[in-house]
Amino acid sequence: MASQFSVAVIAEKPSVARDIARVLKATSTGQGYLHGNGYVVTWAIGHLVALAQPHEIRADWKWWKRETLPMLPEQWPLVIGEETKDQFEVVRKILTSPKISDVICATDAGREGELIFRYIYEAAGSDKPVRRLWISSLTPDAIRDGFEKVKPGSAYDPLADAARGRSRADWLVGMNLSRAYTLGHGEDFSVGRVQTPTLAMVVERELAIRHFVPEDYYTVTAEFSPGDDRSYAGTWFRPGGETLDASSRLPADGIEANAIVDRVKTGSAHIEKIEAQTKRMPPPGLYDLTELQRHANRLYGMSAQRTLDTAQALYERHKLISYPRTDSRHLSADVAKTLPKIVAGISGPYQALLAPGTGERPLNKRYVDDTKVTDHHAIIPTGVSADRASLNGEEERIFDLICRRLLSAWHDDHIWSVTTVITLVRSTVDDRFHSSGTAIQQPGWKVLDIVTRKKEKKARGASADDTDDVSGDDALTLPQIACGMEGVISVAANSFPRMFTDMVRSCLKGDFKGAKAANDKLIRGYELLFSENNPAGVKAAMSEMKLIGNYLRLPVVPVSEGLQEKIKKYVAGL
Repeated sequence: MASQFSVAVIAEKPSVARDIARVLKATSTGQGYLHGNGYVVTWAIGHLVALAQPHEIRADWKWWKRETLPMLPEQWPLVIGEETKDQFEVVRKILTSPKISDVICATDAGREGELIFRYIYEAAGSDKPVRRLWISSLTPDAIRDGFEKVKPGSAYDPLADAARGRSRADWLVGMNLSRAYTLGHGEDFSVGRVQTPTLAMVVERELAIRHFVPEDYYTVTAEFSPGDDRSYAGTWFRPGGETLDASSRLPADGIEANAIVDRVKTGSAHIEKIEAQTKRMPPPGLYDLTELQRHANRLYGMSAQRTLDTAQALYERHKLISYPRTDSRHLSADVAKTLPKIVAGISGPYQALLAPGTGERPLNKRYVDDTKVTDHHAIIPTGVSADRASLNGEEERIFDLICRRLLSAWHDDHIWSVTTVITLVRSTVDDRFHSSGTAIQQPGWKVLDIVTRKKEKKARGASADDTDDVSGDDALTLPQIACGMEGVISVAANSFPRMFTDMVRSCLKGDFKGAKAANDKLIRGYELLFSENNPAGVKAAMSEMKLIGNYLRLPVVPVSEGLQEKIKKYVAGL
């Protein structure tokens, strides 16, 4: 197999093992491993080892009976996967070989990767000393640097304990509650620690959608012409309303709306009030997985799973980005030191859009903060040029987003002015109309922002709270006007359907405060799931239930009557 006193390296996937072996110059091929230069590199193919099923722990747990619940194992035996037992045997022989001096754990740097290695190591019965490779990029430089900084495996014992705890919690919840619900309802139910809360929230939202009754309403808009071919539009509103949107809506019968139109036509208009406000928006934070998925969905309609698969390919196959399954939007100080080289490698296509000092000036704590980096730092390019990579369309788009987001960090704020005009129309009663317009004062980081037609359309009707999608760079332009100006009026009533606002995307991007009013229980559920779990795990659970595509991309999905009854029964039992 190899010369005496080789070092065993256990990777999580064959592709990663090949990348590591290439750097270590372990180029000789064996059955299920690579070796050479004092190293033996093998791989896990994911979960080679798992917790035993109930009947494999106690014989009487094979039968689904109430009296056996709850099942609480005193020991947690491990079993070898039947489909991957041959590869496990390869790994076991390497881990227990007298020719191996010590072992380097090179599975994915995170809780799940740590669990995969610990279970394999335990099931193999190895007692070799363990060291841990912890890297967030698969470029040769990153791998070499990682091997120079390997730490004792014991430094990651707390992470391993957390991983075992998560694995056992999944077992306890899934095995016990699946049986309990199935026995209680007389039909098969699958209950999971992440799956079931996610399903419950989706069901609750689906039922809320089905019970929602749309309401038609009217608005009144007027065109004001102060002269010299200048004009601007205004929307009638009722002073004292909580929001402009709510205070501008009129009953669907049109009686009040038409009455306003009739009296305004005979009235005289003058500008009562003008307010100007300067607003600024700093460059956005770097991407974590959730933010990248949300942004790709909004811009390109890509599902969360598709974005993850694409990012994984950019990480593993093309070596263009750092580890994508991260929940951090910050960089460590050590990684920040590599930014000049990274920017030099990716800046070519963006030269005309770069701020002075991009890649050279140090970034502030909005981007670099060791205390906010856990398993992995934010998703950034590795600095490897994409010129020689054969990327498909989706890979190009995702890589472009990640490059633009990093390069934006050196730009100034986007600054724009917002002017609000209140026009008073005097007739038998006073009517007021609201107008607003914007003007960009400093483009700042927005020169790197991608604007689609859909985004431009949204900008025209966006509220002031939609700062992620619009910053006034596409809105009504007001003419030169001043208080006291009078003008000619053209007025009309417009009928609109009142649509239901989907809050799922707000939840996914972490906008819990903005979404809270819609459904407190639902929002709290998402808040807990995303603070307690890896976002990829939550989305994976939704994918397994075949619901994520519907609820991240479509507002309402028809459900059969039979399934509706099952959903109602399920919710009633929660």
